[in-house]
Amino acid sequence: MEMTAAALWLNTAFAGLDEWAAVAVHRLYELAPGFFTPFLTLITYMGKGGIFLILLSFALMMFRPTRRYGTAMLLAVAIGALITNLTVKPLVARPRPYTWEGSVYKEYWIMLGRHTESDKSFPSGHMTAAMAASTAVFLCGRRKISWTAFFFAFFMGVSRIYLSVHYTSDVLGGVITGGIGGVAGYFVSLRIPGWFYEGDAKDLLPGYKQQGRHQAAPRDTVSQDTAREEAAPEETKEIVIDGEHFSDLRGFYAEISSALGLPEDKRVGNMDALSDVLRGGFVEGDAIAKKIRWLHSEKSRVDLGFDATAAHWERMLRKVPEANREKVQKRLDDAREGKGPTLFDSLTRLISRAEDCTLSLE
Repeated sequence: MEMTAAALWLNTAFAGLDEWAAVAVHRLYELAPGFFTPFLTLITYMGKGGIFLILLSFALMMFRPTRRYGTAMLLAVAIGALITNLTVKPLVARPRPYTWEGSVYKEYWIMLGRHTESDKSFPSGHMTAAMAASTAVFLCGRRKISWTAFFFAFFMGVSRIYLSVHYTSDVLGGVITGGIGGVAGYFVSLRIPGWFYEGDAKDLLPGYKQQGRHQAAPRDTVSQDTAREEAAPEETKEIVIDGEHFSDLRGFYAEISSALGLPEDKRVGNMDALSDVLRGGFVEGDAIAKKIRWLHSEKSRVDLGFDATAAHWERMLRKVPEANREKVQKRLDDAREGKGPTLFDSLTRLISRAEDCTLSLE
């Protein structure tokens, strides 16, 4: 069988690992074929064409609390498919393991139902999609819990080796390409404007573009002078932010910007800007007293806890001047050890201390 130089190198360099892992995974069949064969077959079908993961992504995008997960997953799976199916597979063109007559792979493949695949073997497209989706979920969620997403990727890899449709080295290749796709999808999702994550599902449809929650409040269309006449300084304005609408600091800033009715060019993106907005009101010179109700604050306390705080200071450490690195490093070390104020603590303190502003945690 004629092969590319890359395929020939893979078959030679990983021959020992591939055969050892195939024999080891086949022990599952010997232990309990009635359980492992249907279970791992189901797992492998969940990765076929990425259809299940794409549908799951769209389902998650329908709900505000999970929209960021669905968006990152969809982008991750798409990027992983571009890398694997449209680039690496055609270039390497490695034949499937079951195509080798007389091999242990062919024997296992026949024994487990002759599952055929139409494209080449390296890297595994199923594994790429599963790893991309799992990585995106891991990065979007709380790391102490979200790491469990990798169980799906793990079982996907086992299923491809078990059914003898991939070498172990194909699966490892999918781990790499899927990991790249997952990281890329996550970071691309961070570049999407906050209103996309904070609006109702119907607001994202073409007919509702101007009606979503992300749009500035109607008072933005009124001149500042008229606004001041309509709202006397002694009036108290109630602001409601909902912890169910966001799960990270970026989402919080989008939520409170929308709740305050800030125009796009005045939306807050850091604590200094938030402090300025709270001191100045909704528009420059506005002195309306504000009562801020933070709904589902306990969820936010967890979302913006020590894990998120450590991640925040890690990002800051890469940006700050050398003179400030020691102070930022100290805060990072404290957050990793579960000490010091969290992002939630800092935000609630900032809001509570703002003049003419009260905070109610609910």
